[in-house]
Amino acid sequence: MEKVSLDDIVKMGLGTMLIAKEKMEGLVEEAIKQGDISKEEGNKMLEELKKEAQERAKQTDRAIRDEIHRQLKELGLATKEDIASLRREITALKHEIEKLRS
Repeated sequence: MEKVSLDDIVKMGLGTMLIAKEKMEGLVEEAIKQGDISKEEGNKMLEELKKEAQERAKQTDRAIRDEIHRQLKELGLATKEDIASLRREITALKHEIEKLRS
């Protein structure tokens, strides 16, 4: 069985979202043609769906980032934040050493 990467999962999710968007646009256009909703109502529905999709994309991005950070910690690898924190500590210690030498 072929291994699925995180990149593959993201691409599948984006593809699914694109298909869903196109399907919804088609359904709204059909509803407008049939007179079930006005063009303004259809545009409003599509705009709301777009906002919801953007919010879900942000949530998915956050979830992926959180999972990556969790995996890095589990593997014992340092993150950018870990390295930045260590640099701040080193700088503070250098200042303390300089004070003691003076």
